[in-house]
Amino acid sequence: MYRAYEGEIDLLESAGRTGAPTRDPASEFFGLPYADFVDALRAVRDEIEHRAYLAIVAAVEARVQLDLRVRKSEKASVPLRDVARRLTREERAGRRIVLEDILDAWADLPGARGAPISEFKQLLLHRHWLAHGRYFVDRAGVPAGPDFAIERSRALVAELGRLDPAFPR
Repeated sequence: MYRAYEGEIDLLESAGRTGAPTRDPASEFFGLPYADFVDALRAVRDEIEHRAYLAIVAAVEARVQLDLRVRKSEKASVPLRDVARRLTREERAGRRIVLEDILDAWADLPGARGAPISEFKQLLLHRHWLAHGRYFVDRAGVPAGPDFAIERSRALVAELGRLDPAFPR
């Protein structure tokens, strides 16, 4: 995913340097003044970055959610097994298991360093804004770039791996 993101950004920047799409009659940018063309490219770049950000955060969310579902069926006592079983019972009763609940459970484990977990949770605010139509004010207050999402995602996965070397199960 990240390579595709980098490739799209490279192509976009190349188009910005040459101005080629403004000379192609088939392009939606045909005939645009250069300043408007640059603004349009900036908007396209923002969308590419938003898409990459969503994919990165969603991949980590899937990893954590799937890990929790495996933990509930473990025979031996493993970190979060009881929490996973409780959340699964609540899910059967109609309550959705949200990532924030799982991350809170990890943060409550003895020896957990809260910073990587709480910092990843900040990414979820921007993810919610992107995923739910951007109709409310984005109050994440964190940089929304893919590089930042990768940095925080890696820190979270490293922390969960430190708490349970078998993560993800």
